[in-house]
Amino acid sequence: MVSKKLLTINIVVVLLLISAHTLGGYLIMYPMKPDIWTVVSESSPQYLLIALALFAVIAWLISHLRIKNVKPENKFLLAYTILCGVLLTFIIYFDAATYISTRKAIRESENEYIQQAKEDIKKDKIMYRFAGGLSIPQYDAKTQNKIDSIRKKFGVTYFNTGCMVDVIDR
Repeated sequence: MVSKKLLTINIVVVLLLISAHTLGGYLIMYPMKPDIWTVVSESSPQYLLIALALFAVIAWLISHLRIKNVKPENKFLLAYTILCGVLLTFIIYFDAATYISTRKAIRESENEYIQQAKEDIKKDKIMYRFAGGLSIPQYDAKTQNKIDSIRKKFGVTYFNTGCMVDVIDR
């Protein structure tokens, strides 16, 4: 007879593992605000399913070991719960560390931008940095001349940082 308490704990741990794995996909993509399908697909659920299947095989093998006073079904559930718990701990640690380091890098970058903007304002010469690579004219000559005159009037200078942008520089 399978222990109902052990079965309940196992189900809770597996559900937490699935939730943490999916939520981790969202945290890793921070600061983007993706939809639920993007989060699920980016979290690569197939790898979690492979891990769960591998854990089932390992737990099945462990359940065949002779351990006094423990039924094979309970040995399986206990081993499976422990393996899933270890993976859950690893996922939470890894995803939290990635999220924290990304947030820290974004804050540092924002503080640099704020400091640079303050210096630009003191110099009365504003630098607008953007990522764009080779630009394609979006406006006709008349509109472009108006934009340029406003830019010159208020001392705004454009600086193209290139076409490669990571999440932090957005």
